Amino acid sequence: MNFWEQISAAYYDMVDLKVSLGYCKNTYHPSQVLPFVEHCTDKFPDAGEITKEMLDSWLVAREFASDNSRKHVIINIRHFTRYLNAIGYTAFVPTEDYNIKIQRYQPYIFTDFELRYLFDTIDDVKPCMRSRAELILPVLFRLELCCGMRPNEPLNLRTEDVDLKTGDVFIRKSKRGKDRHIIISEDMRELCTRYDQLVGRREWFFQHWNGGRFSTTWARNRFNRAWIRSGLSGGKKMPRPYDLRHSFATRTLMRWVDESRDVMALI
Repeated sequence: MNFWEQISAAYYDMVDLKVSLGYCKNTYHPSQVLPFVEHCTDKFPDAGEITKEMLDSWLVAREFASDNSRKHVIINIRHFTRYLNAIGYTAFVPTEDYNIKIQRYQPYIFTDFELRYLFDTIDDVKPCMRSRAELILPVLFRLELCCGMRPNEPLNLRTEDVDLKTGDVFIRKSKRGKDRHIIISEDMRELCTRYDQLVGRREWFFQHWNGGRFSTTWARNRFNRAWIRSGLSGGKKMPRPYDLRHSFATRTLMRWVDESRDVMALI
C-alpha cells in the first residue's frame, strides 16, 4: 500500500479501537475525515506525512453546511492525527487556532400551558395509513417528556426492549455507546401497551412503513408542524424535541427542591 492507502486503513483501525473502548461508532463517521485524505491523495500524491499546508488547502476548498459541521470535522481530524502520531506516523494536529466558537443553543423550557396545547395538537394528528403518525407521535413525544429520553432513543427501541408488563425500557448504546434501563410510570406503561396492541407485530417499537426505523428528522418535522399548528409559535423561537428532555430534567430538579431532597446527592 502507498502512504495514503495506509492512512485510510489507519482511520478504520482507529475507529475499531475507539469502539472497543466503548465509544459510539457514529461519532467517527468516515465522511468527516476521509474526504480530507482523498484531497491529500489527489493534491499531494508523493507525500510521506500530513502537514499544516495540506489541512489548510483542504479547508479552503471544502464547503461546510455550517460552522458547527466544520467544528466537528476539525475535532475528528484532531483525534485522527493524534492517533497517527501515536502509531508512528508524522501528522500535523490542528491547534486551537482552528477551533470555531459556536454559540450554544439555549434550551427552551415549556410552560404547563404550552405543553397542554402542544400535546392536544399532537393527539389530534390526522390518521395516516402509511406512517400511522396518529398512533406513534403521542407515545413518542411523551416518552421524551415524561421519561427524559433523547430524541433518537425511542426511535432506536426494538419491541423486545420494552417490557410492557414491568415498564422496564432497555436503551441500547446511546450517548458514548452506553446502555441503560429506565422504568416508565404506570400511565406511560398503559399508553405503550395500548399502542402496541393497535400496531401489531413488528421489529421496531416505532416502525417505519418500509420495515426500518423512523429518522429523527421525520420526528422533528412532525414536532415542528405540531408546534406551529398549536398556535404557540408567534414571535417565539422554534423549540426542538430535545427540549422535552430539558423540560423533564428541569421539572425533576424543581420537584426534588420542593421535596427538600439533597439534589447534589441525587444527581
